[in-house]
Amino acid sequence: MNSSTPCKKMQRQNSGSSIEQIKFEMIIPDSLYPVERLYKYIELGTIKTFKKGSAVLIPGEEPKALIYILSGRIKVNLVVDDGRERFIYTAGKYNMMGRLFEAYNQYYIVALEKTEICYFTKQQLEQIFQKDQEVFFDIIKNYHAKISYYMRQMAEMDLYNPTIRVVRLLYKLCMTKGVAIGDSFEIQIDLSLKRISEITGAHYVTVSKVLGGLKKKNIIEKNKNTIIIHDLKGLKRLTQETHIFSNQGRSLDNDLFSL
Repeated sequence: MNSSTPCKKMQRQNSGSSIEQIKFEMIIPDSLYPVERLYKYIELGTIKTFKKGSAVLIPGEEPKALIYILSGRIKVNLVVDDGRERFIYTAGKYNMMGRLFEAYNQYYIVALEKTEICYFTKQQLEQIFQKDQEVFFDIIKNYHAKISYYMRQMAEMDLYNPTIRVVRLLYKLCMTKGVAIGDSFEIQIDLSLKRISEITGAHYVTVSKVLGGLKKKNIIEKNKNTIIIHDLKGLKRLTQETHIFSNQGRSLDNDLFSL
């Protein structure tokens, strides 16, 4: 395979596997279907600026508005009854979160950097839709992208062990973002262990063990901004397993990647 060949070329040869047909946006919950067209109407809304680390929305708060990001980035967490937080998604420029109607309101939204947000009320959105129906359909597409992502996530959580979810995430990233460099594939992405843990629902320690085991077997190595996959076939085989670690007391070396 030639150097700098996108990993996507391999997808045509392996089209029978649905895992290879998932778009990158459906893997990393970041700015799922941005609604750029809405930006034309921000003069109708109310604009606020938030410093890095400040709360955009606190649990129990109900702004009754559509939250639309003009610049910067936010992180959305769901707060459950016992006070624990569950990561939902991050969102950047042109993305939105609908808080127009009374519903479950235990969300905690934090600005990850200096962020400018425009709030649109129901009445303001009605004005916009009358002028430009395409905005309405773009917002529907945004909701559809989120629903589709979380339906996949629910299936992943139900069907796969946490260790397999980590492996599947890495494999899907390669199939959408990987570039062939010699006999390996490189994914240029800043993806911390914490972020992998948030996306997959696997414990941070589990993520660390999986990556350590993959590196030891020369399947994957991870740097700050790069993931290098040396054995794509081996990684793919692992996505089809039910478990990587067992509870039988075997060591990581004996239990991991017995392909």
